[in-house]
Amino acid sequence: MLILLMPGILPAQTEETLTGDARIKGGFGGPFFLYSTVGEMHGRGAGGGGGFIIDKFFIGGFGQGETFGKIDVDDQDYYVSIGYGGLWFGYVAPSNKLLHLLATMKIGWGEAFLSENRDDHSTDYNDGAFVIQPEVGIELNVAHWFRIAGQAGYRFMNGVNDIPTLQSNDFDSPSFALVLRFGGFGYDR
Repeated sequence: MLILLMPGILPAQTEETLTGDARIKGGFGGPFFLYSTVGEMHGRGAGGGGGFIIDKFFIGGFGQGETFGKIDVDDQDYYVSIGYGGLWFGYVAPSNKLLHLLATMKIGWGEAFLSENRDDHSTDYNDGAFVIQPEVGIELNVAHWFRIAGQAGYRFMNGVNDIPTLQSNDFDSPSFALVLRFGGFGYDR
């Protein structure tokens, strides 16, 4: 009985080389829904992204935006918003298991801005920003082509200097996301 179980217990050995045998295994895309803060203001938003899967890693792009509460500037109320996009890197292992861990890193550029109306995206004040956002989470394989993850991370936002009453470090915040990924993940049924 032990001999019959051995092939399932022992992992397959592969040769390691400088270039490895990494290959694109699949790709994905999908939306995510966000929660974070700016100063004491709670915000929510959405975004989307996609990428190519290379073994246990993925590389791709993303874009996201969030709106927060109001601040008073010269007796006028303005909604605080941020929007940014860029490169999205991730590590998922063991992704063939029903539940598994993932770690991602978003590196992007965008802006923080103030607008009088939450739905009107014309800005009265804006300033460019550089963002780094590491995240960790747990992902569930719902179907062969669909995965859902809950993630927690921290947004580091640098370069916001021209938004009245707010400083660059007010935009640094813990972040939470619900991520939906649709695609081919490199495993046969």
